Amino acid sequence: MSLAKKISNLRPVGPGLPCGVGKILADLSGEDKKALEMLMNSKPTPGGVSNRMIFALLDEEGYKIAFASVRLHRSKQCRCFIGKNSPFRKNNIETDINA
Repeated sequence: MSLAKKISNLRPVGPGLPCGVGKILADLSGEDKKALEMLMNSKPTPGGVSNRMIFALLDEEGYKIAFASVRLHRSKQCRCFIGKNSPFRKNNIETDINA
């Protein structure tokens, strides 16, 4: 199939929530979810757990996500936090309206 035909067959997907890490968190429960949430909410520090280490661990566990998903989610720059429909953004807008 030619590139032009493949391009014409593409159907873009709309923006969605959550990001790759957010999807994993939504599927987890119990202590696994708590542990990953704590890790993702911690800041990378010298001698600490790096984004690369988290990515490698998730990959080893069979989760297929991009390294950028780990980096962006951990820095709160993914669509879970800044996306158009993110709960974080909705809460901030509601707070601004009510202020």
